[in-house]
Amino acid sequence: MGFRITTVVCPLSGVLFRDQALREQVLQELLIRENIAPRKRHPWYRGGADREFLQYVWQSYRRSVSDDYLTQLVQHYHSQYRQALGSLPDLPWYGETPAFLQQIQAHGYQFGLQTEQKGEDLLPLLQGHIPQDWIVADYGDVAEPPATLVFDSTRLGMQRARAVGCWVVGVAQQMPYHWVQRHAHWAVDHLGEWDWHALKPGVAPLPD
Repeated sequence: MGFRITTVVCPLSGVLFRDQALREQVLQELLIRENIAPRKRHPWYRGGADREFLQYVWQSYRRSVSDDYLTQLVQHYHSQYRQALGSLPDLPWYGETPAFLQQIQAHGYQFGLQTEQKGEDLLPLLQGHIPQDWIVADYGDVAEPPATLVFDSTRLGMQRARAVGCWVVGVAQQMPYHWVQRHAHWAVDHLGEWDWHALKPGVAPLPD
């Protein structure tokens, strides 16, 4: 099966950023603000939209949430996350991220950042760190799924990407490797393991 990849899309959290601890900190502060005694850990590996995840967390504490209240939670969570991210002395890149981003540029691929944060809010933080022009892309908005390669580290994220027809590389940075293998066309332990030669026409494994 021949194909040509033109676009590479990656989530910021969990693939490019090692930010699980930061996200957990922001979540716990939000729970306390809402008069909920937080647990020590929450299952970030579930993936999915932040709105869905926050609804899941609140329901796990036996709290019901209206649509309006959930919207407020998401907005506050995003605001606090950006503030916490901006207060760090260095952005929490995985060690392999800078070289990986340079390889995307060297191969001439369009780069899409999958994030629920607004692009204009992220630009001041990321400008100068990503060595090319980039777009904010959601899997459902990908223009040409068969020409798009998605790197994701969560089960729901990989399933969403595959559901719209993208090619998926599972990155085992939040889930065990054998779990990642079940939901992706390819699997790697980290971005530094990815071999761009795997994209030669006729070599790619077929979707299930």
